[in-house]
Amino acid sequence: MRISKSKLLQLIKHNWFYFLIFLLIFCYFGFFRYFIIPSGDDYFWWGTQGEYLLHHGFYGPIKIYGGSIIGRYLGNFLEILTMRHLKLAVIVFGGFWTLLIWTIWQLSGKTWWSLVLACGFIFTLNDAFLNTILVWNAGFINYVPPMALLLLYLVIVQKGEQQHLSAIYALLTLGLGLTAGLFLESITICQIFLGLILLVFFTSHKQLYHFTYLLGAILYFGMMFSHPGYRLQVPYRQTTFDLSKIWHIYTTSNHIWLISLNTILLAILLVAIIVLAWQSQLSKLTKDSLLLGAVIFLIYYLFVSRYLHTVKTDMIYDYLVNIHFADIDAIVSLLFIGYIGCCIYYLLPFDKMIWLFYVCSGLFFGPLLFVAAPVNCRGIFPTYVFMYLIMIKFVQTASHKLKINRLLLVITMIMVAGAATHYQIIMQTNYEANLMRVQKPAYVQHQRLLNKHVPYRKFVWVNDRFDQQNPDYWNQRLKRR
Repeated sequence: MRISKSKLLQLIKHNWFYFLIFLLIFCYFGFFRYFIIPSGDDYFWWGTQGEYLLHHGFYGPIKIYGGSIIGRYLGNFLEILTMRHLKLAVIVFGGFWTLLIWTIWQLSGKTWWSLVLACGFIFTLNDAFLNTILVWNAGFINYVPPMALLLLYLVIVQKGEQQHLSAIYALLTLGLGLTAGLFLESITICQIFLGLILLVFFTSHKQLYHFTYLLGAILYFGMMFSHPGYRLQVPYRQTTFDLSKIWHIYTTSNHIWLISLNTILLAILLVAIIVLAWQSQLSKLTKDSLLLGAVIFLIYYLFVSRYLHTVKTDMIYDYLVNIHFADIDAIVSLLFIGYIGCCIYYLLPFDKMIWLFYVCSGLFFGPLLFVAAPVNCRGIFPTYVFMYLIMIKFVQTASHKLKINRLLLVITMIMVAGAATHYQIIMQTNYEANLMRVQKPAYVQHQRLLNKHVPYRKFVWVNDRFDQQNPDYWNQRLKRR
């Protein structure tokens, strides 16, 4: 009895420790959101246009509302609410980022390594993701909540593989299937295929929650695309099945956001592969091939990273690269994707979850190949999340092969804590600098635009373009302080 009580107390203490960690994570992101400077579309949804769309089912004249006539009901609704109520914005931002990090931790094994790397997720984001998702309210609303909810379903699936789940999970997954699709068209489509893949290929014993999730996804698919806005000819939205155009978009934009820009993730992943391959019992030919591939890709992408730092970008982080470089780099990216599949096959062949993450990376990127407009980096974010999960799986396995495992973990923890402090200082510095400029009478009275940038322009959407700010918003917010 004493032994069981002792174990129970240890379990409670263990859970409370993690509870405190995630409470700190929530507080961190709450403060982070408080310091975010809204920009562009944020003010569209905050203002009279958002008010009109809210009361007209997100439908209106094309000439006025254009690409905003869409069926992203929950995404649009949350964007309006969070722009009008700062306290709610803090809770929503902190809550969904915390949920995303928690689900990454759960799906990658609930170890110390997975926790530290999950906490470091936002600090590995390339400049494009940082600018258009992390520090932009509209970008966050449409991409982070649906991914957090989708990963929550995968956490349930992972749990269901280990035990039979009660009927309450069927209701929960029905809700997840409905709500995860309320934000973004691509996720609405992909979660149907995800539900089918899990039912047909992944699970060995089907349970009710598998079917209810798929049902919820199908129901919302019908609900979203019954919105009249999708039947209108809106220039902002275009699809293509022209192979030459698909390849052009992939070479000049998509593959750069998907692979080439993510130097931190690629470097960590490839080093982990080198460790695993070196310590493996594979044949000499296979081992040498994997090692050689990892070294070549590592050197190549370090050079690519250096090159991309010299390339100009536009306001949506579309890199204006040399077309010949783009073609070569796109081909290398396809080889790299195939190489990672080979590494999983040889180094982690029996890990079902990493295979699922690999398939999901392709599944969520696939629809973007047929999008001719708008082409932006935000659509790549769901695929990046699955790539990050793959990286954690490799790192965790590789860490067990090293004698300096604990030392590396401590160093990584210090680096993540340092990055977190650095980012928070940047956000606060920008916030204070912005307050100094927006409270000037000439600005709030619409007599002139802003004429001074914040110190860290990358941490404001479209690099703090002056014409993307709104004096009416800041006038109201300053009055509420």
